[in-house]
Amino acid sequence: MLLAAMTGLAAALAAYILGNRVTATAAEPIAWAAATFVATTSLAIHLGEKAGLLE
Repeated sequence: MLLAAMTGLAAALAAYILGNRVTATAAEPIAWAAATFVATTSLAIHLGEKAGLLE
């Protein structure tokens, strides 16, 4: 579970940094980071359950 959260946090930070370079407004990078965090964390948890690492 901690690995999933850390993976999501790293992906969210990368999305935020990329969003700051690409967009002009301040709200878009925050939305990108939030969506990326949720998606990456959910994917990591799902893959951990399928692999039998999380019960």
